[in-house]
Amino acid sequence: MRSLLRQFKRAPGRIVASVFALALAVGAIGVLAVPTVSTGTLHETAERDGLADIIVPTSPLDAEQVAELATIDNVVAAEGQASLAVTLPNGSDTRVVGLDLEHQTMDLLQLDAGRLPQSSDEIVTSPGFGTIGERLFTGGRSYEIVGHGSTLWWADSDVAFADLDTVRQQLPEQGTNRLVITAEHDDLDSLRAISDEVRTVLADSGDTYTDFPLYLPDGTTPIDQDIEQISMLIGLLGIAAGLVALVLLASTTNTLITERTREVAVMRALGGRSRPLRRRLRRIATGITVIALVVGLPLGIVISNVIARMVLEEFVGVTPDVAIDWLVLAGSAVGMLVGARLVAARAARRVTKIPLAAALRDREGAPFGRSWAHRAMARVPAGGLFGRLAGRSAVHKPARTVAIVVQISAAVGAAFLIPSLVTSVNEFNTATHAPWQWESLTGARDPGLPIDGSIEDDHDGIETGIWTEGEIEEWQVDVYGLAVDTAMFDPMLSDGSWIEPEARTAVLSKGFASRNDLHVGDDVTLTLAGGPVEYEVVGLSNDFSRTIYVDRADLSADLGAPGMANVVLSDHAGPGVTLPVATWSSTADDIAAEDNAGREAVVVIFGAIGVVVAGVAALAVISSMTVSLYERRHEFAALQALGARRRRLRGLLVRELAPVGALGLVGGLAIGALGTRGIIGSFEASNAVDIGVVDATGAIPAIVIGTFATLALLAVVIVHTAARRPVAVTLRGAA
Repeated sequence: MRSLLRQFKRAPGRIVASVFALALAVGAIGVLAVPTVSTGTLHETAERDGLADIIVPTSPLDAEQVAELATIDNVVAAEGQASLAVTLPNGSDTRVVGLDLEHQTMDLLQLDAGRLPQSSDEIVTSPGFGTIGERLFTGGRSYEIVGHGSTLWWADSDVAFADLDTVRQQLPEQGTNRLVITAEHDDLDSLRAISDEVRTVLADSGDTYTDFPLYLPDGTTPIDQDIEQISMLIGLLGIAAGLVALVLLASTTNTLITERTREVAVMRALGGRSRPLRRRLRRIATGITVIALVVGLPLGIVISNVIARMVLEEFVGVTPDVAIDWLVLAGSAVGMLVGARLVAARAARRVTKIPLAAALRDREGAPFGRSWAHRAMARVPAGGLFGRLAGRSAVHKPARTVAIVVQISAAVGAAFLIPSLVTSVNEFNTATHAPWQWESLTGARDPGLPIDGSIEDDHDGIETGIWTEGEIEEWQVDVYGLAVDTAMFDPMLSDGSWIEPEARTAVLSKGFASRNDLHVGDDVTLTLAGGPVEYEVVGLSNDFSRTIYVDRADLSADLGAPGMANVVLSDHAGPGVTLPVATWSSTADDIAAEDNAGREAVVVIFGAIGVVVAGVAALAVISSMTVSLYERRHEFAALQALGARRRRLRGLLVRELAPVGALGLVGGLAIGALGTRGIIGSFEASNAVDIGVVDATGAIPAIVIGTFATLALLAVVIVHTAARRPVAVTLRGAA
């Protein structure tokens, strides 16, 4: 500790910068804990609320049918709920969910204020939706709000909760239209088997699923996979920050240990042994790392919890508790300490192996000209004395030059990768919406197909369609049922042809097809709410999503409601038709705004981590140049003694740093481009989509200007530092 304190007195700015950068890097690595922090809270909430393993809307079922489903093998409990879409007097739409508040074991209602309903005219609403004591008029009925609360499933929606019988009686067939099931064995294959059996039992009584079932295997929640993918992406940048921070630690440690060369030589001359001396030198790096961990580990906890809160509140409306991933903390600490030990060992070994006479003279022990590279460089015309000095400096210490190039490349790579990721995602979203030609979209709030498709015959500028979900080879896909002669969709075919009437043909998105080895002419099994059906692939679309397009007539028949639909596509604002069901409406601008809002938090996080990586790399460059300054202090002093002014010294450093910076720029842009492709590629493979890569070329001029401006500023600072010390003191080699 005393040794570290002495070093702090010698170079407080350098050590503080190293501690700060290492702490930022450790904190950035903390984002790897986001999945644990997020899913831990979600899973605790899921267990508390009784989140089901299978959730699926159905045609209306009576109590006897639900009780029969509970007897299926591997089913622990099956419960019916009632969901009713309603329109409020102010014109806004909401949903009333009927729950068996006395006997339910799933989707338990958690109160934030007030009490549970005790009569048929009382409801509980989502927090912020009305005030307790206020009366809500909807559907020809009046309800009194007696409490605020929600369930995990409905946490991100403004809904009202009432007694099951109250809502069931308002449904056309007075049954339950939402089924929730808990399984004893909840692996995905077991849940699929249960669902297939439930579908068979319902078919025997003329009932069916009205939407594709949602499976939550192994205790997962609906957004577990999204959280993990986002967190791992950010975590990769955090790891990059950690690696660059280790380079910075190596540079800082090398500087501090190199500056003690003469002191170590004196101790060696007095009989000090190399091994104890190296051990003392290594403690410097260990001490700096320990201090950084004291700051960085709590910072990592804060970062992981803040990000987890942003994600959960944005996507599911749940505020997580503070949580700690001890494995990530331990891994960060051990990784940094081991890295510090390794990077310090090399510097300590080098210092203790310098010949004693050379170390006591405090002069460079390896003069220029001994290697073939030095002699070759001496023959290169470099434009005078200062040009030759700049050129020889670059090859005199090749390891340091390479390190500086790598550090600049890391900073440039991070600065280029982040905007490239953002640009690629933006272009992907744009490409996803590009095929659609509608101006407004209106959809039914209730599942199934409640809209009569024939309404389009009496109105101009509208088409009815079907938007639902299904599975192909266990991949969940968006399923679109469109008119064969649709004017609302441009398939942008890359191969084959568009769907044909009454031929059970389909068009697949090109990226999804290529990743599943599906081609034009293949038959594909599409599992819908009603079960598996067969289609022939006749075309591939450049829509970049995971989708399948089929004839609306075929799809409505497959879903058990021939001629019906669940969306209205319009070429003008609004549907232009009165629909007999509760609906939601969006314009193309609305959807684009929602996409932008959902990405903003992630983009901010990416940018912050990118700034950390670039900042740590910049500090590493400064530390490496500080080592160079120390080892060349006699050279600078000699030039000053010969009359060189600061302007000439700055010019010398600029000439030296310019080619290094150019190499770093080229390498960094390549790293950023390759990193973007690697990250996008991993997302494409894990999601079976074709995102595509768009390099942020517009950011390159700013990156180039920023890089060379930073290097020029660094040259000014280094020369200013070198010129402050008296020339005579430096040339004498005095401490």
